[in-house]
Amino acid sequence: MSGAERVTLATSVRRGPVRRVGLLLALLLVWPAGGFAQGQDAGAEAYEVQRGDTLWGLAEQYLASGRRWQDIYALNRSTVRDPDLIFPGQVLTLPSAAVAAGAERPDPWPQEDPRPAPSFQENPFAGPSVFDRSPERGVTLGRFEVEFSGQEPLVSSSDFYGAPFIATAAKLDPIATTVRMVGQNPLNLRLPATIPLNRQVVLLLRGLRVQAGQELLAFKWKRRVRPHGNIAEPVAMLTVLEAGTDSARARVRQVFGAYEVGDPVILPSAYPASPPVALQMEESGITGRVLGFATKHPLLGLSDAAFLDVGAAHGVELGDEFAAFSTDVLDPGSASLTDALALLRVVRVREQTATAVLVKLRDVGTAAGSPVRLVAQAVPSGP
Repeated sequence: MSGAERVTLATSVRRGPVRRVGLLLALLLVWPAGGFAQGQDAGAEAYEVQRGDTLWGLAEQYLASGRRWQDIYALNRSTVRDPDLIFPGQVLTLPSAAVAAGAERPDPWPQEDPRPAPSFQENPFAGPSVFDRSPERGVTLGRFEVEFSGQEPLVSSSDFYGAPFIATAAKLDPIATTVRMVGQNPLNLRLPATIPLNRQVVLLLRGLRVQAGQELLAFKWKRRVRPHGNIAEPVAMLTVLEAGTDSARARVRQVFGAYEVGDPVILPSAYPASPPVALQMEESGITGRVLGFATKHPLLGLSDAAFLDVGAAHGVELGDEFAAFSTDVLDPGSASLTDALALLRVVRVREQTATAVLVKLRDVGTAAGSPVRLVAQAVPSGP
């Protein structure tokens, strides 16, 4: 077969959703020289992977069950090294109609899940995934080795520094200002206005005293939440490279949002040396209300940030968890947890307010004004 003929045949596989190909084409596109690998199907179909494809999705579409992904993987072990990673342009062999219709394999995941139903819905829109049964420790994901050492904190440093909070300018004073990006657009290119990771910036200190190596937090002022102040939305973490009396040069170490020239900069609160790693149930805890949410939208989702009207002055600590109830609940202190609409974990604490993220959700309509009650206290990692 000439090279031109191979190109024509390969194109026919690419353009069709699934097309049956002859034995010779299967040899050319899928298997190396030397014949079929043991267990492969001579009446199979060839399919070129498209963006967004997964083995589960292909099995669901062509074999009537996503759980048949192992049939596809078994035919393509020489092409697919990791069943979690397939790439656009790869040509896979799909089992023949006879295999799809008649073969029976023991199901490694039984239909009935022996685990008890959770009291909160973790993610009501989650679909089936080969990660559903992933072990928690020492796993391999694709080509990356993932190792865990010790207990993971309930609130990571990124969650802590990236969490929006409510404040006033007077409480945050002194506030520096981002006045220039170093080496900004030297070729007069049409670059984005936002400041990328690792870019250096110049700060006008306005009374803020800093020194080399110190960390700073850049943020944006957002809408007002009465009566406590305005939302401060973090956009970047900076590391000071050199500092003078009225200005400083810093490097962008971490980005949370659209960091731009003009954004204010402050000294951040310190992430605790012993972050919380566990929870201790609390029967009758602190009560308060939801002041509002960081983003205004009609339906909530997991990881959305809420602001509570209780803070450090009331005994709230980083990692504490609150249950939110319907706005018609008059006494959240005596309300049953079975009536809770959402579970919120505190990721930032100020004197009179706290920021919490939704970690479990029963009702996407949870609204501002919802009463909350402390149901679990955070336990730090230290002695």
